[in-house]
Amino acid sequence: MTTRTTMMTVLVVVNLAIGGVARAGQTWICAISSAVAVDEDGTVGPPDPGDRERAIFLRVDLDKKEVTLLAPESRRGEVTKIDSVVESDGQWLLSGVEHGRGVKMIITADGKMSLSVVTDGAVWAVFGHAIPIEVVTGKDAPKP
Repeated sequence: MTTRTTMMTVLVVVNLAIGGVARAGQTWICAISSAVAVDEDGTVGPPDPGDRERAIFLRVDLDKKEVTLLAPESRRGEVTKIDSVVESDGQWLLSGVEHGRGVKMIITADGKMSLSVVTDGAVWAVFGHAIPIEVVTGKDAPKP
């Protein structure tokens, strides 16, 4: 390989390593900052989760293809499966289905998170922030 080809290859690898490309093990902790619901009759207000507390923190794991509720404690561990993940223009678009509701999420490279939940007669729009976390695996992983 020529020096120029080697340097170009190194630049591409480094760019992919530190750039905005989704990779195995990509995980975020998301904090919900606001949410609004719109019902089919035009009523706008806070989402009504029924007899459950509203979600506050989420973990989004591309390897497992799932979103897990972290808080409040009463809902910790609830999981929504992700059916598809697409990386486009520095943001990740995720979609799935939860109890008959459509779920779409966008996480941007600069840490913004938007989530929509669509059900019969209502749409929820949820906004927040996403912090990427590193998943430690292999021989360097801490022992439990």
